[in-house]
Amino acid sequence: MNILFVSPSFNPLDGTGWGSTQRTNLLFEACVQLGHVDIITFVDGVQSTREDCTVLYSDSAPKAPHTEGRLMKFLRMLMPLNPYAMFPKNKRCADIVKGLIAQKHYDLIVCRYIPEAMMSGLYDYADRLVIDIDDNPCDVERTAARTSRTWRNRIYHRYRAASIEKVVDKIQRACRLTFYANPEQATYSNSAYLPNIPFYEYDLPLAQYAMTAPRMLFVGNMSYGPNAQGVDRFIDKVFPEIRRLIPNVELHLVGGCNQQSYLDKWSNTDGVQYMGFVEDLRQEYQEARMVVVPIYGGAGTNIKVLEAMRMKRPCVTTTYGVRGFREYFDDGKEIMIAGSDESFAEKAVSLLCDEQMNHAIATKAYAAMSAHFSRKAFYEIVEHNLKSVSC
Repeated sequence: MNILFVSPSFNPLDGTGWGSTQRTNLLFEACVQLGHVDIITFVDGVQSTREDCTVLYSDSAPKAPHTEGRLMKFLRMLMPLNPYAMFPKNKRCADIVKGLIAQKHYDLIVCRYIPEAMMSGLYDYADRLVIDIDDNPCDVERTAARTSRTWRNRIYHRYRAASIEKVVDKIQRACRLTFYANPEQATYSNSAYLPNIPFYEYDLPLAQYAMTAPRMLFVGNMSYGPNAQGVDRFIDKVFPEIRRLIPNVELHLVGGCNQQSYLDKWSNTDGVQYMGFVEDLRQEYQEARMVVVPIYGGAGTNIKVLEAMRMKRPCVTTTYGVRGFREYFDDGKEIMIAGSDESFAEKAVSLLCDEQMNHAIATKAYAAMSAHFSRKAFYEIVEHNLKSVSC
């Protein structure tokens, strides 16, 4: 089987980094188990010495000839059934992709994310196109509508969400196959559930209470709005109550953040340490007693939950944070699910103070996660579905 893997924003050969880069690498590795894979990426400097793949193109994405003004963006919104109107094509990128596709027959063309597939002009090859939708763009717009501060922006994002929903439906029906990270969204005959899985496979011991401080950990890219907003709400509304009951409690925040206002605020909050990017996540997990995932919006599913389970650390999250995993994990057994800020604080305090409960939840979570969210299961899902739709 000949597969073309188009990856505009990520190096598919490199899984280091956050969830997007990791899932890209996992999907690529699943593809090479089925045949030879050619790569087109708009990331500069990607090279391969592997026999199972060839890098056809690797260079920075050509810029569009001009930047669209407000009028053009408005006019695009009036064409809600045109995929390239809602998700603009980069003509220069699309021409590169088109020229390379013309040189060889590909059974399947694989890409992650709808906006990136459209940017590369891949809707023109929908009959062979496999998109790992992962984060549904509709969810992104709905979250923006809920969190926008002005009525004008709320109306704008609601309209965008409604329009994008129609476009996503059209793209979905035209594609050969789509993958979703949330099983509730994989409802089409040509769609399949492809879960997020922990990328790292470190084997850590359970939390050592005698050797560690009462520390909580958050790991995630805080340049992504829902992550930063969730952490900020946790620090404002949940952390003070935990600190009142456990004065020496610590919260470590790991991950990049490009919003200085958040960084200034968090750095001036007693008990909170912003760590930024760290070389070795194992140490942060090993020194933490538990993980918090205060997520209230966004798209896709939260790999942070599964990674915590893989690291044998119990996790407290929100009802939104566990979506996509709900059928696999029960509240109070493999995970703690908080329906309010008060409940979040209460559950976190329990895990910080009760070593026996902490270890019991971590052990059960690790077993359940290993049974359903392994690399083997990921590869098998991709292999089964790509074989079933290959031309």
